[in-house]
Amino acid sequence: MDLFFSNYRANDKYVVLNEIDSKHISRTFRKNIGDSIMITNGLGYLCNAEIVEIGKKIKVKINSIEKFESSSHSVHIALSPLKNVSRFEWFVEKSTELGISKITPLVCEYSEKKKVNMDRLDRILISSLKQSNQFYKPIINSIKTFENFIRDNEDELFMANLKTSNKIKRELFTQNNICLMIGPEGGFSDGEIKLAKKQNIKEVSLGNSRLRSETAAIFGLSVIKSLIS
Repeated sequence: MDLFFSNYRANDKYVVLNEIDSKHISRTFRKNIGDSIMITNGLGYLCNAEIVEIGKKIKVKINSIEKFESSSHSVHIALSPLKNVSRFEWFVEKSTELGISKITPLVCEYSEKKKVNMDRLDRILISSLKQSNQFYKPIINSIKTFENFIRDNEDELFMANLKTSNKIKRELFTQNNICLMIGPEGGFSDGEIKLAKKQNIKEVSLGNSRLRSETAAIFGLSVIKSLIS
């Protein structure tokens, strides 16, 4: 299925698509007036729509809408922004394909980069959502410092730490909303580990290998998804 994206509402009768998708529909897929396309709004809805106007921005008429139920489990990864921006963007793309629920850029003591381009990350999310034929767009939170994040977060928190031998196991999960924190290239500081322990945050191991941060995040997400599915 070729899937497109628009922020439509469930009661909308017509939708105007953005210029990028419109160009893709008309030039790549050679769609024309009267042809049907499938559109999601990232909120669990999938609509069958008919093209009624062709141009820089294609207009479609919604013929039918189907609502898909979300998973009963939410998987959240909090990952430090990486010095190499493309690696963090790679993580956003691949984690979306794997069905992540939430992403938080996490500024830690050893983080070399403390900013992210939220608009660009949102575009990557949408592109990956369409490519993987999913109907729920992950939430990408604003950047948070380590201390503020563990104070405000409501998910069940786990911290990846090479110094522990505790493997991720299904028995560790006591809630449906699970968050795994991954540190920067230099790892979490002793102060951050101490603060996490004080907050009773569980430490988990992702194996004996020293993984890149984005690799550790994808591996951890995959393990958690496999355990709760």
